[in-house]
Amino acid sequence: MTEGLIETYLSTLQGLWPESSAPQLRRSRVASRGSRHGDVGFYVLPDEHSPRMLVPADNNGAASRSLRRFSAALSVPDTVQRLGISATLRCGLAFPHRIEVTDNAASLRSWLADVLGEPVDFSVALGTARANRKPVLQVFDSRGRSLAFAKVGATPLAEKHVAAEIEALTVLGAAGTPARIEVPKVIRAGRWQGVLVLVMTSLDTSVWQRPRKQWELPTSVMDALHGHFAGHPQPLVQTPMWKSMQAARDQLAASQTRDRLDAALTELERLAGDRDTVPGAWHGDWTPWNMARRRGRIQLWDWERFDTGVPRGLDRCHYGVNAVCRRDGASMPAVLEGLRLAGLDPVSGSTEERVLAGTYLAAITCRYLLGADSELGSTVRARSLVMLDSLVRVVCREAR
Repeated sequence: MTEGLIETYLSTLQGLWPESSAPQLRRSRVASRGSRHGDVGFYVLPDEHSPRMLVPADNNGAASRSLRRFSAALSVPDTVQRLGISATLRCGLAFPHRIEVTDNAASLRSWLADVLGEPVDFSVALGTARANRKPVLQVFDSRGRSLAFAKVGATPLAEKHVAAEIEALTVLGAAGTPARIEVPKVIRAGRWQGVLVLVMTSLDTSVWQRPRKQWELPTSVMDALHGHFAGHPQPLVQTPMWKSMQAARDQLAASQTRDRLDAALTELERLAGDRDTVPGAWHGDWTPWNMARRRGRIQLWDWERFDTGVPRGLDRCHYGVNAVCRRDGASMPAVLEGLRLAGLDPVSGSTEERVLAGTYLAAITCRYLLGADSELGSTVRARSLVMLDSLVRVVCREAR
């Protein structure tokens, strides 16, 4: 699996330099004095056995800056480690595992230079293996200053998510956001070599994240985002979200899993009744690792799941569930504890609390079940069943 990940990074670089020969991984304990003329070098961090990021090997400032990206989810040891590696890279000390690729005018690097109006370098991160994994680049100038981030729709599913984020950032750019929320702005959305690429401004995150605060949900800011796009009150079953969940159910192949989801949706509809809800917006993937705190504002990225026409409170449910599941592992007890962190009693609470918890779990179950049928679907299949079990626990009387 580890070897497969370094191979994935190598094939990713091949895709970013499509007219070059295969990128070469060098293993050496002797520091290289730099890439050969016409080559672009990357250090593999932390090493080839557990690669998490590629950083420019010949631009010390850019390499150092690549590590100075801080989210609310980072622990103190993780932050200290990043700062240490950043300082090492700033000093120009070499790392033992390095990849080199021959540069050419057809590369994404050249395209980004044209977009930004100057020569650029970039780091590359792929993230964990999941259905929507895509190359994410942090783009720098020759002095190592961060110019932008870029996302590359390298597969059909990745392109779908990049397109969704382009649409979301376009909507947010036109409608604005609450004063306490800072989001990236689109610099360019276009095609390079037929591949959809989103280039957006970078958010300058602060190292001072106070890790314990990740357990304090920014509920008022979440509510402000929802309210910024609020519509007229209507029953849950008339909202766009409800129609989306029904459509997702209908896309699933006939199975016991689909039957359980259908029964849970039917019970959720009964619970919700004709009570009105105010549809608004949610980020759709608001987690501690997709946000940072800086100067009294919340910085938010990864907007590909943004949607409108949803009830208030879904972002805090998602935040709570993902924070606890990341700490404790994905299980029904962890999901229910995450909902309690979000301020709900999902099992014994009021009907309104059960409806909100059930609506969130139904939405996320539909998302994961569809993802389980797609590329790298095995990475979310077990999690989708945990969410389905939790949904049944919350809304179905026979499971109570």
